[in-house]
Amino acid sequence: MSKSSASSNGFTLIEVMVALVVFAVAASMLMLVDGNSIRLTRYMQEKVLAAQVSDQYLSRLQAEKNWPDKGIRGKVENYAGYYWYVRQTVRDTSERDFRKIVVDVFVGNQKPGDDDIPMFSLDSYLRKPKK
Repeated sequence: MSKSSASSNGFTLIEVMVALVVFAVAASMLMLVDGNSIRLTRYMQEKVLAAQVSDQYLSRLQAEKNWPDKGIRGKVENYAGYYWYVRQTVRDTSERDFRKIVVDVFVGNQKPGDDDIPMFSLDSYLRKPKK
């Protein structure tokens, strides 16, 4: 038997190690991309739900036909299995029979800080109900 025929069969240890390193790097990059995708999907789901919470909150204000007091009020809502902190800000406008309402929605049931950014914010105007 000659030496050349024995050394040409199979891979060397170095070649196997390099192949394993390449596979490990590729698999870890795939897992990283998949994790970011899951995080982004959850964020977008929360954003859509926050938009629905703010829309329902404002629709309820319009349906009640109450003239809201000026100022800031907060309330915890439960929607789609999540707790949401809803902050309502009511301001006067240049028109006497209208008030501007800003509905900010935050994830969680804790009052947010002044610098916290809402998950969703909705601005609208309410007209004073006629008697």
